[in-house]
Parts: sequence; C-alpha cells; structure tokens
Amino acid sequence: MNPKHKIDPALQSLLHELASTEMSEAQVCRDVRTKKIERLRDGYRRLQTTDPTQFRPGDLVQWQPGLKYVKWPQYGEPAVVIECLDPPLTDASRESGSAYFRSPLTLVLGLQHKDGFHCWHLDGRRFELVARAELA
Repeated sequence: MNPKHKIDPALQSLLHELASTEMSEAQVCRDVRTKKIERLRDGYRRLQTTDPTQFRPGDLVQWQPGLKYVKWPQYGEPAVVIECLDPPLTDASRESGSAYFRSPLTLVLGLQHKDGFHCWHLDGRRFELVARAELA
C-alpha cells in the first residue's frame, strides 16, 4: 500500500470488524464436521437404546428424527403396529452394498397409502411411540 494514501478511518474500522467476525474457511469446515459427528453419535445412540419389543400390536408409531430409511411412511405420519416379530426377520433380498442388507425387520406396520391399507416390514429401532394401544 502506498504510504502517502491513508485509509478512511471509518472504512478501516469496518474492515477490522469484518475480519474479526468472519470465520475462516477452516473454521467453517471444522464446525460442519463437528455437527456431522454429533448427528452420527445421536443416531447411533438412538438405534442402540430403542427397544423394538416395547411396541405392541395396535400402538401408533412414527419415525424418530433422522432415522427414516425408506420412502413410506413419511416423517410425522403415524403407522399402526400390526405385529412384533421375535426373532426379527432379516432382509436377505438385497446385496451387501445396499443400506437394507441384513436389516433386522422387527415390526409389521400398517398405514393408509394411496389406494388402501398396506403393511410393511421395518426396523423397529427407528420408530418412537405416538400413542399406546387401548386394547379391550
């Protein structure tokens, strides 16, 4: 910078303020990585602590946040527990490169879908209770 030219003090103050408040690209990357790690740990914890045997036929369940792995049901859409499978079935129809490979299918869930009532076999660890069944 040419020493004969002085920067306007207001502009200089603004530049210092921007420099001190902006995060570096490296800091942004660290923050994104930290958030990803937190989400990974949270998902792991919920998969490990949710007991799919807690559900009973007639219970209403929905996806836990971040654990939806198939298209239906949608987030926030309740499904009814039709059957609890013990021991769980294993999805053997997929190859090892699939996210569904050897998925433990512990619940049969029913919901209204398109033209009628449909049932799906799903991993119960990924669901949470919406309402307990009132069976007579």
